[in-house]
Amino acid sequence: MSPRPLILTVLLAALPLSAAPETPDGGDLNSIRHAIDEAQSELQQKQQAQRQAQQTLAKTRAALEKAQRELAGITRRQQDTRQKLQTLQNELEGLKTEIAGRKAQVARLLTGHYKNRQNNAVILFLKNAEPGRKSRYLEYARRIGSANRNVVSELVVQQQELHRREQEIDAELAKLAKLKAEKEAALSRLGKHNSAAQRENSRLNAEIDKQNQNLNKLRADESKLNQILADIARRNAAKRKQEAAARTKAARERLAAEKAKKRPAKPDNAEDKAASAPAKPPVSTLTEEDRALQGEYAAQANNTFGRLQGRLPHPVGGSITGRFGKPKPDGGVWHGLFFATAPSPVRSVADGTVAYAGALNGYGNTVVIDYGGGYTGVYTGLSSITVGSGGSVKTGGTIGTSGSLPSGEQGLYFEIRYRLAAMNPAAWLR
Repeated sequence: MSPRPLILTVLLAALPLSAAPETPDGGDLNSIRHAIDEAQSELQQKQQAQRQAQQTLAKTRAALEKAQRELAGITRRQQDTRQKLQTLQNELEGLKTEIAGRKAQVARLLTGHYKNRQNNAVILFLKNAEPGRKSRYLEYARRIGSANRNVVSELVVQQQELHRREQEIDAELAKLAKLKAEKEAALSRLGKHNSAAQRENSRLNAEIDKQNQNLNKLRADESKLNQILADIARRNAAKRKQEAAARTKAARERLAAEKAKKRPAKPDNAEDKAASAPAKPPVSTLTEEDRALQGEYAAQANNTFGRLQGRLPHPVGGSITGRFGKPKPDGGVWHGLFFATAPSPVRSVADGTVAYAGALNGYGNTVVIDYGGGYTGVYTGLSSITVGSGGSVKTGGTIGTSGSLPSGEQGLYFEIRYRLAAMNPAAWLR
């Protein structure tokens, strides 16, 4: 429920209440304090949502920082691995050069051996050499060939190992590249979540600020309204006191006059006195104040507004776009009828007394008319007011010009209340 009908409810509470033959159905009685309680409850809900959003934001930031640290670690590992790969590639290039040199040396030896295998000098040397020298020469040749073969074999094995390590490093680099891509994607998602959490936190902060402003405004409205209500209550109390005093005085004067009329002329003798003495009326137990109140209740019983259901004229022309009990565009529900219309004269639906005429927070210019018997009419969203508090209005009498509500709807908002309860005006209008 929006605070506006609650403000009107409290305003109407200050109007004099009176008895009626029967009590129509109506809405629940509310007060501006209930509106403040609702605003405080909504504010607490917003603050709870803000705390949750801040917790989510903190978790997202922590996850974001962790992902950034992990990504930085992966980048460092990539740099270290690339450096190892570069060192390994340098070693591999050196080994390739050394293998090429060894292979060239072996090739030269083999070529020389091939060329010299038919050399008569060598054959003659081996034939003519002493057995010891010949044996040593052959042993040297075998050792040299074996050493060259071993060196070449070791270089080949080393080359294969370097190739294996090179493949491992390439695989590690590919793995790191994939991991880095995954971390960058996760970092991007976390960044989006963090931005969304920040936007949500900012939105909630703005709503909480707005709610605080609304709550402060409600409290300010309550203070202003309390003063208005106190003034209305004082005026009504003074008026009732004056009317009661006047009725009491009139009752006393009426009783005195009746006694004077009923007082007979003095008889000449006792028999005449007895004959002329009227019968004694029954003794009344009512005080003069009771008789005055009887007159007041009789006047209330003659109130005709309650008999006008279904026969009241429309307060303004235009189409009805907001109906009793239906949702309002800005939240809450309508507690009356909204007539969409261009600026037009607004007329009272019945005879009554203006109880309030002026600006009302949340409604704009407002006129409240007391129709007696506990019935009141509320006319809001007026661009101008042509009546004043305490003035009398007749059915069809102009009370102002329609304008627009503070929420922007152009037209007139009209309520009928019975003892503070909002009633459906559609059941009262013809």
